[in-house]
Amino acid sequence: MLDKKLDPANVGKYINHRGPFWKETLWVFIFSLTFIALFPIGAAGQAAAPGATAPAQAGVLGTGAQTPLRFAGESVPENQASLSFGTSAFYDDNVLSTGTQRLGDEAVSFNSRLGISRRTEHVTINFDYMPFFMLYRQIDQFDRLNHTANLGLTFQLTSRFSLGLHDTFSYQNGVYPALTGQQILSGPVSPTALNQMIFSPTTRTLSNMSGLDLMFIKSRRTSLTLSGGYDQRKFGNQGAAGQPLYNDTGVSGSLQYQYRVTENTSFGFLVVHQDSTYQGGQAFGYRQRSQIESASFSVGSRLSPTVTVTVFGGPQYIRTIGQSSVGISIPGAFQGSGGGSITKEVGKTALNLSLQRSVSDGGGLYTSAINTNATFGIRRRLVGRWETDLHGGAARSDASLFQNVNGKTDTLMGGIDFSRPLGGGAVFHVSYDTTHQLSKGSLPVSASLDRNQVTIGFDYQFKPLPLGR
Repeated sequence: MLDKKLDPANVGKYINHRGPFWKETLWVFIFSLTFIALFPIGAAGQAAAPGATAPAQAGVLGTGAQTPLRFAGESVPENQASLSFGTSAFYDDNVLSTGTQRLGDEAVSFNSRLGISRRTEHVTINFDYMPFFMLYRQIDQFDRLNHTANLGLTFQLTSRFSLGLHDTFSYQNGVYPALTGQQILSGPVSPTALNQMIFSPTTRTLSNMSGLDLMFIKSRRTSLTLSGGYDQRKFGNQGAAGQPLYNDTGVSGSLQYQYRVTENTSFGFLVVHQDSTYQGGQAFGYRQRSQIESASFSVGSRLSPTVTVTVFGGPQYIRTIGQSSVGISIPGAFQGSGGGSITKEVGKTALNLSLQRSVSDGGGLYTSAINTNATFGIRRRLVGRWETDLHGGAARSDASLFQNVNGKTDTLMGGIDFSRPLGGGAVFHVSYDTTHQLSKGSLPVSASLDRNQVTIGFDYQFKPLPLGR
């Protein structure tokens, strides 16, 4: 059951009134106990054994299979099950993600992670599940259990055919970029992926992105991949007064031809059909359906042992089925799409820069919109086993393709994380994340916000359990 709509004008009701004294005492007790208990754990023990190394690969447009940004020769866990636990304390200066009446609060988070990696001659399985729980000092609106999970399966049916299944699931209250432990990814984003760079003020969000890929390897140079996908995102009541956000349900199908020109360079041609239905909002009509036909050429090349580049581009044709809120049908239109990604991975530094423009999901604020974004990620090994991760990005979601509506949202985001292994599978980390978003025009909610988070915590991983070879 969804919570009642939050109203920042009555922000006091978000604060728990069950008694300030006992909750303050409980919060301080948990905060103190967490760090006293975990610090000794991180000071002893041996590091886990490394797994097999994975070389950098040129990104492939269409599959959405981004790879984690790694150092050259960095080990990748394989054929093992792992379990870890962690706790963090953080300060959030805008818990409700609103542009007015900002409310800051301290909190602690508790998380665990289960990972399974298994590779055999015919089957490859990668599974990752992380539940995490928040406990705020004053505000209990988001004191709930959250879930994220990723699943990837590959079946080698014959020497020429392989079948892949992938699914990404998230059930989350609010936005916590410093706490979810997401790795920096490299390579181009799938053209059918849900918008992850526009933030919608909401109580909770459920999203699921799944797909099935059938690959036919015709020869050492040529392959064909037939893909189908299903994406869904649903919002709880938003945290600011306004009209409802847009829930999105979409299906897609694509066909990709890939030809390897040389050992390090491949050309590809991709055609994609997307069919998305948006419900709940009013600025663009309560229910609206968008169909997008895309064709894209791509080239991916390993320029050197440490540098890979992917460039892609092509036309899109957008049809809107149904009428807008003012009763005017929107004719079909052509748009250009394209982008690129460059990745460099060496022993002490790994970096990725990606650019992309396309008509796709509007992040809940809009139906389909013209989305332009640029992102970067840098990993750097420092002295004394310290490591830093720096990430950031800029995005614009523009609804000008709807001729009667003028909505636009600009987002700037970034963060830095310092971490150091302490032995015995324990890792200490401290991070800072910031988000700045400005919206103009017709919007379902007030989506302008500034938000900053500072986090400090520990993670502990038990010795992995081997799953054989």
